[in-house]
Amino acid sequence: MDLSVEGKSERIPPGSHIVQLYNKVNEIAGVTARLLEVGLAASEKCLFAGTPASVKDMEQALAKQGVDVAAAQQTGQLQLVSDREPLLVNNRFDPYHLLSTHQTFIAQAMREGWKAVRISMDMNWLTEGAANTAQIPQQILKYEAASDAVFTFQNAPIIALMHYDYSKLPGGLVVELLKLHPIAVVGKFIKRNPYYLNSEQYLLKILRVNRDKGRVVAV
Repeated sequence: MDLSVEGKSERIPPGSHIVQLYNKVNEIAGVTARLLEVGLAASEKCLFAGTPASVKDMEQALAKQGVDVAAAQQTGQLQLVSDREPLLVNNRFDPYHLLSTHQTFIAQAMREGWKAVRISMDMNWLTEGAANTAQIPQQILKYEAASDAVFTFQNAPIIALMHYDYSKLPGGLVVELLKLHPIAVVGKFIKRNPYYLNSEQYLLKILRVNRDKGRVVAV
């Protein structure tokens, strides 16, 4: 199985966009290492992005899974990223820029001959202290809805696992994040979401809210 948490496993098909809600940063490697190890064994290009400490944890967790981390990095199959700058725009979190980096990563992987891609990112690390902090909750929801629309409904050759420290998020944002993901990892559990929403409808709802507030949003 592609994703395993505390002995429970799920098969994750291409195009899947998964959320993990954690409150201890070491929970990230515990879930992600297995996902990446399976991808590496299946000739897929993999990327993990997080704090330097999280990257080190990931290296150690992958090594415990039997992955030759240095060799995978040398071939370009595995990328471990702790620099936020390429993922932001002038230190601002832009949901469509981040989505574009995923699409670029997919295209690069296909050119290099890999079968698919797997991407995992700590979104708290990525957005914390960004210049547009006040807009982050809404921008996160745009990113998640757009990713779901682009990848899930097009059955794109990607599995994306995004991590959020729920103890640092507004309760309302946590609820909305769960609505946008068919599969969620919460604590020690993998949950399939019976209340998963159509992302196209969700994006339209965001646009209506913005219009009602007198803001014009480009999509």
